[in-house]
Amino acid sequence: MISTSLRANSNSDMLAEAFIEGAREAGHEVEKVSLKDKTIGFCKGCLACQKTGSCVIRDDAGAIVEKMMHSDVLVFATPIYYYEMSGQMKTLLDRANPLYTADYAFVTCISWRQRQMRTNMP
Repeated sequence: MISTSLRANSNSDMLAEAFIEGAREAGHEVEKVSLKDKTIGFCKGCLACQKTGSCVIRDDAGAIVEKMMHSDVLVFATPIYYYEMSGQMKTLLDRANPLYTADYAFVTCISWRQRQMRTNMP
């Protein structure tokens, strides 16, 4: 679970905690990563990660991307700013570019909204 809200006790963080509780009750192992106190710089677009498998920027993003690569399931909880994911989540996803050429564990990432649209669920 990657919680991208920078505000303590935010709505999306409470939703993340509820998801984690349900997943654990169902017998799953869950780790929560919060971006609250992380330093994540903007992608430079150099594409060096496509050759080396890791980003040239040394900050907290590298460790998070490593956890993403070895996860069976990725869940993102984000506040919605101006009808879109938070900037900090977009920055993390941009920095996850080394996963593009990697042999990562997860196969599909589906957001709640995508699932809702596919199944016509309210």
